[in-house]
Amino acid sequence: MSEEIMLYSYNAAPLTVQRKPHTGDYEISVFGCQPETLRRGIDFGVIRKKNGEAMTKHPTLFKAGAEKVAVAYGLCQRYHMESKIENQETGFFFYAVRCDLVKIVDGKEYIITSSYGSANTREGRTGSQSPYDGANSALKMAQKRALVSAALSLGCMSDSFTQDIESDTEDAGAYFADKDPEKPITPAQVKFFYTCASRHGFTKQEAKDFLRSHGYDSASKIKSGDFDALVDALQKEDS
Repeated sequence: MSEEIMLYSYNAAPLTVQRKPHTGDYEISVFGCQPETLRRGIDFGVIRKKNGEAMTKHPTLFKAGAEKVAVAYGLCQRYHMESKIENQETGFFFYAVRCDLVKIVDGKEYIITSSYGSANTREGRTGSQSPYDGANSALKMAQKRALVSAALSLGCMSDSFTQDIESDTEDAGAYFADKDPEKPITPAQVKFFYTCASRHGFTKQEAKDFLRSHGYDSASKIKSGDFDALVDALQKEDS
């Protein structure tokens, strides 16, 4: 006797993404669900070059933010190894991973969306380690890339955030190698701040006044964790 198959219907609405007033954060929400807050520097961030310039038009969604997107929809993560290369002789390790975001209904799991990610030990972000130590890092990176891609697709968020690019360039790698949010910004970032201010019509004195209004008496004292939000606010100010 054949068992009747019941289809599960899931109509995922796009996320509502809104800036939270007076902060650099975003609020995301799905109709009928509790809103979640994406925190700048933790759940997402602007990946910048060494001189402070943004590398992408939109902020980059981090793993922590992608997890919040999945939770907002009430979904769980499931990872599957699609392919791998583990060459012990050459020390080359490659992993391709699929991330399924699933809905659990009456003890059964239903795949809502899937996406893929890959990484290997010859990338810049893992290359600083020995290939053998970097194998685990490559696996985790592949999982993260798959998750972020799935979250962006699920929430229709490509007009607000971009895929994680932290390992794609040398400058981005340097950005992630020094992410202490309490540490002052670099001299190159100080120069970038004043260049950005000038580009938006600020005199140097007006730029200093802007800093004081945000609690800083000098650009050299801006904390790394506040830099993105300050530049973002600067670009929205009218001179």
